[in-house]
Amino acid sequence: MFVEIACADDWSGWRGPRGDGISREATAPLRWSASENISWKTAVPGTGLSSPIVVGKRVFLTTGDATDESRRVLSFDAESGKLLWNVIVHRGPGGTMHRFNSTASSTPVSDGKYVFASFVDDKGLVLAAVDFDGREVWNRRLGTFHSTHGFAACPVLFGECVIVNGQQDGDAFVVALRCSDGEESWRYRPDVNLRSFSTPVLTKVGGRDQLILTGSSQTLALDPKNGERIWFAEGPTQKFVCTPCVGHGLVFSFGGSPEKRMMAVRLGGEGDVLGTHLAWRNERSMPYVPSPLLVGDYLHIMNDSGIYTCLAPLSGETLHTGRKLGSVYSSPISVADRIYFFEDSGTCTVIRNNSEFEILAVNELGETVQTTPAFSDGSLFVRTETQLVRISSLPSVR
Repeated sequence: MFVEIACADDWSGWRGPRGDGISREATAPLRWSASENISWKTAVPGTGLSSPIVVGKRVFLTTGDATDESRRVLSFDAESGKLLWNVIVHRGPGGTMHRFNSTASSTPVSDGKYVFASFVDDKGLVLAAVDFDGREVWNRRLGTFHSTHGFAACPVLFGECVIVNGQQDGDAFVVALRCSDGEESWRYRPDVNLRSFSTPVLTKVGGRDQLILTGSSQTLALDPKNGERIWFAEGPTQKFVCTPCVGHGLVFSFGGSPEKRMMAVRLGGEGDVLGTHLAWRNERSMPYVPSPLLVGDYLHIMNDSGIYTCLAPLSGETLHTGRKLGSVYSSPISVADRIYFFEDSGTCTVIRNNSEFEILAVNELGETVQTTPAFSDGSLFVRTETQLVRISSLPSVR
């Protein structure tokens, strides 16, 4: 069996190895076009809105094929772009979903040995594990799933477990399975069933691990070892897509429906902390789909309409705001103290990590991009509507 050795610059899950959208590599491509500084382009079979992940010399994606109702995991060679394998892990009707969703919108995650991918059909939520040779290791149905908008939350890893947010209109849950065999480790059931498409993020508070997630009209933390709820705070609204940000001793939570709101909650509490740990709120130009990005002393927010806002994380003060881009579904990432924003059109604006929206470059890829790029080995890996693209690393231009 092929096993990839994980590297420090792997982008092994949604928004990278720490779930924060930040790469620790020192250099990154600054300028490119549809024909310049592109290492390769490879056609992606099927359709999907999941983002790529990179482990060693492998790139992984999920996709759906409407012709046979299949859900698939794909593996590409990171050096050449060659499709190495295309494996069916599930078949079933796509079920009800938003017209902008897909049957493969959940980004997979990898522990360097297996790739874990989640999908739904008309009966429920499924999680599959595939090894790096494309062999299915296990496949588990996690429970029923009912949502008029479909599914999008990405699995995350903690220790020897993979965790899935199954909050929904029906019998909502969050569940942890053992990576080795898919056996259930714990299951959390919220008090209220409301839509959440948000991917959890892990942090540590006073030496204690916490799984931060949003859903059921709450921002909350679970103990990732056993699924017990540590603290919760009502809000900021009912439905969630954005991944929370964590930093400066705070959780930044973003809700998109029925109102677009955010709130900052101080870490360190237990039980209902709304009255004791709420730091500040903001209800102006907040996002529904694109997850904001916290880099140092700047909280970068791009909403779905392309309105950019930079907030001071500790105070919530608005440092900068204005309409800068077109419509946006992709979430920004940060490399080498730069921020990369992809518009739906495929235009990528690169700014410096400060409060001024200081544009360093504007790049045209010429293809629709509604996914979030991965970054590894000095390169951006971008899934467009029909292709996977590697944008080469260039010498840093500062």
